[in-house]
Amino acid sequence: MFYCNILINTCFTAACLPFGELGTVVPKSGGLYIFLQTAFRTCHPFFGELPAFIYFWITYTVIFPSATAVNAILFSEYSYEILQMFVNSQELCDEVILKSILGASAILIVGALNCASVKLYIKSQDILTYTKMTIIVFIVGCGVYMFISGKSQDFDPGFKGTNLSFYGLSQALYFGLYAYDGGNFITGITEEIKNPEKNIIYSLLISMSIVITTYLSLNITFLTVLSPAEIENGTTVISDFADKLFGQKGCVVASGTISLCLLLSIMCGIFYCSRVGYVAAREGHIAEILCCTHKTTKTPIPAVVVLVIISLLWFFSGQDLALLIDMFGFFSWLTYGFTMVALFVLRRKFPDAYRPFRELVYLSAQAPYWRNVAQ
Repeated sequence: MFYCNILINTCFTAACLPFGELGTVVPKSGGLYIFLQTAFRTCHPFFGELPAFIYFWITYTVIFPSATAVNAILFSEYSYEILQMFVNSQELCDEVILKSILGASAILIVGALNCASVKLYIKSQDILTYTKMTIIVFIVGCGVYMFISGKSQDFDPGFKGTNLSFYGLSQALYFGLYAYDGGNFITGITEEIKNPEKNIIYSLLISMSIVITTYLSLNITFLTVLSPAEIENGTTVISDFADKLFGQKGCVVASGTISLCLLLSIMCGIFYCSRVGYVAAREGHIAEILCCTHKTTKTPIPAVVVLVIISLLWFFSGQDLALLIDMFGFFSWLTYGFTMVALFVLRRKFPDAYRPFRELVYLSAQAPYWRNVAQ
């Protein structure tokens, strides 16, 4: 397990680092959209802008709205579980209606925060992130205490009786890489970052280090209390862990933590993708109204509103959750492949551009490769 996690961490850190190089060569907001636009726009008067155009419309109408819908659906499920623990089910309205209200409310509240103020949004995200990390540190501390006091079960990584194969390893890498997705979000707001040529690299390296440490610590903590069979057959690992240690009160904390993580994911997705819509409108790939910003708050309100509406349409579409996740995963990893193409083109197009960091091409190409093998 340790070596597999190290391999996953190395691959995805390498897959994120090209965004650091691209963000310094093209210091504009918009993420991969603006990288593709800069790399290919001058190649042909029509086809040169086609990669960025296609990427934008897929991202703005499929990838992030479907991901937001998935997170909202899961958020409604766990929030409903919390309500059931405190309120008599007979006093609640119809389950389907209440879950729809909870999920839609999460999307609308996040959209309202994005429209109100960037500072308010960042403060809200900071508070939620600190709360989440405090809970995670507490959970890891419980695992350490159980291990030191000798109350934990025999540590079993769960690999007994399994066979190491190329296909199995590629699947493990693919699903592990999914857990580390999101390292490219920083390049979507490059113009809103102070000293981006340094801070983009620092934020990628620091955030990935924190995520890797947290992810590995949580997995090891769960294995000190739960057996591999309990993890495989359980519904939610953190809920099973909390229930075994603290009973029903622990389940409330676990469900609240998951809801918090999902809400933060919705916040990040809408914040990033609305900026992509703003930049695309500025480049003429969508209605110009989307590049308008509020004169006081400086937020791209039209881009946020349209994205929220599309996300709500996906949320109420009744699509199967697994289908939405698969669709998000397919298009997401396709964009990482495009990232490598843009990296090659921009290195050839701007060989003398200032690059405080230069990514190793071989390493960063591994993430899309493992995804294709796993399929």
